[in-house]
Amino acid sequence: MKVSELSAESGVSVATIKFYLREGLLHAGLQTAANQADYDGGHVRRLRLIRALIDVGELPIAAVRATLTAVDDESTSLHDAFGAVMHGLDTVPPDDTAPDIAAARREVDAWLRRRRWKIEPDAPAPHALATAVAILRQFDFPVTLADFDEAAASAERSAEFEVAYARGMADRAAAVETMLIGTVVFERALAEIRRLALEAVSARTERRHGSGPRRPV
Repeated sequence: MKVSELSAESGVSVATIKFYLREGLLHAGLQTAANQADYDGGHVRRLRLIRALIDVGELPIAAVRATLTAVDDESTSLHDAFGAVMHGLDTVPPDDTAPDIAAARREVDAWLRRRRWKIEPDAPAPHALATAVAILRQFDFPVTLADFDEAAASAERSAEFEVAYARGMADRAAAVETMLIGTVVFERALAEIRRLALEAVSARTERRHGSGPRRPV
């Protein structure tokens, strides 16, 4: 298909497609003339992946490029590719040494050991979890890592399904892409479900108890 047809099929403008080509996010099409190329379904799939990373995952172009490199690198194992994908979705601030975050990080590391979850030392997720726990405590939430045990067990069951499903893909690139989309989009879906639940429970509580305490006049 021509670039105009690729644009219509993917929903991405021609100008944006050309930008992705220049940035190396999208591989070149088959050259048919000096200024023309043919594209195929693989280009459509890659464009949808890029848009999901940018629009849903809210990743900057540099992070998208690094993540797509992991998708395309045939020399790495699937587990290492999955790890590169996970690690590419966030970063650990190099100078963040706040005492409350450091203390929470030690708790997170101990919690991970209790769960027997093998996580790479440079993975950003433990730091992000520690930061979230520290912020919750700053606002007087009496949270401990044990409070996340039920959510962790549920997440592990979901992860077992996701990894098995991804590894069942026809080829390596599709497996890594599936893992990436599952991480970015499924996480957003779960977050939105939680927000919906909070609004529904708040509305239900409001009906039962009225507007609650009022300011003294």
